Amino acid sequence: MNRIEAFLYQHQILKLSERKLERWNKIEAVNKLIFAARNGIFHIRLKSVELLSNKASKPEIESLIISMISDDVQVVSEAAMKVLENTSNSELKELIKRTKKEWKMKKAKKKLGAPYMANTHFGDSEKLRPRDRLMQRLRDQQQANQPPYGF
Repeated sequence: MNRIEAFLYQHQILKLSERKLERWNKIEAVNKLIFAARNGIFHIRLKSVELLSNKASKPEIESLIISMISDDVQVVSEAAMKVLENTSNSELKELIKRTKKEWKMKKAKKKLGAPYMANTHFGDSEKLRPRDRLMQRLRDQQQANQPPYGF
């Protein structure tokens, strides 16, 4: 892939698609699949991990898949873990266990946390629900901009 193509894909002028990934896999354009795995949106990254899984013996691809274990999207991370599950490297197995544990912790925190607390902004020290904060802001604004009725 030349620099112009890479620039166009990175700035989303050209779109990566699963059909393009399939075509690149047929012609064995591994560098293009690696580019898609690094720069694509989550379903493109997922598809590229699946396509690169049978070529994971190459060190460049293996290091890419190892880095994708810590991906922000859990599905992509799980796909990368599935590819590397059968390795004999103990450090890698430990990394996979740690990442799975982190995903479980994040899921548990999401369930336990109060969703309205995640929406506090800009010095909202009060622990109010969003609708209550909005009403408070409206009241404050009305008091500040109160027109002088009754001369």
